[in-house]
Amino acid sequence: MEDEQGSQGSAEQGGGGGGGVESLKGMSPATVSGCHCLEFDSWWNEGKHRRYVYIRYNITEGAFQMAIDEDSNLYHVPTAYGSRTGEVITVWDLHVGAELDILGRMTTLQRCSQTTAEWNKYWADRLTALRDRLVEELKKYDTRKNDPWLTWQKAKKESGAADLRLLMGQVAGLSNQLNEYRPRLAAQLSVPEEMLTIEDLPRQRREASALKDG
Repeated sequence: MEDEQGSQGSAEQGGGGGGGVESLKGMSPATVSGCHCLEFDSWWNEGKHRRYVYIRYNITEGAFQMAIDEDSNLYHVPTAYGSRTGEVITVWDLHVGAELDILGRMTTLQRCSQTTAEWNKYWADRLTALRDRLVEELKKYDTRKNDPWLTWQKAKKESGAADLRLLMGQVAGLSNQLNEYRPRLAAQLSVPEEMLTIEDLPRQRREASALKDG
């Protein structure tokens, strides 16, 4: 483990966490505006032994903290990747069932905290309502069938398991189609601006830190 964290993260004794709650206020209801970290449980097998891991993602910092059972260290991990895409993971990629490459380990997020589940449900509900409205509006102007992925959804959803990145893609794709017929309405039914702002928080934080240091 020491070799892995040496190249990709750092470790310290005990716990700790970032703040940045103020940056999220006003972007969502009180029940989720205070959610500045997304928290998940996972595990992997080492031979016949299962290792349990706690993963926390700081939304404003865009970085992970990870604690592993039987290990007193708290690992600070600046970057994790999608195990299938190889792309850097950001806030909207994280949900129960997501597969991550973190510290060289392929792991699936198995459970999440109640606050994380509420955060996931809030944004999923907003995006699903937008997607369904777009589908209905498009029926008025275009009789062609949409690509199946634009309306695909899981038949059964676990708590915190909504794939927000997929929903964002669906809304963006359907909004682009509606833009051909109703540009103003399409603009209103696009991915919420708050979601783009939240995803950009880590970059804003880095730039502010660089200016301060400079």
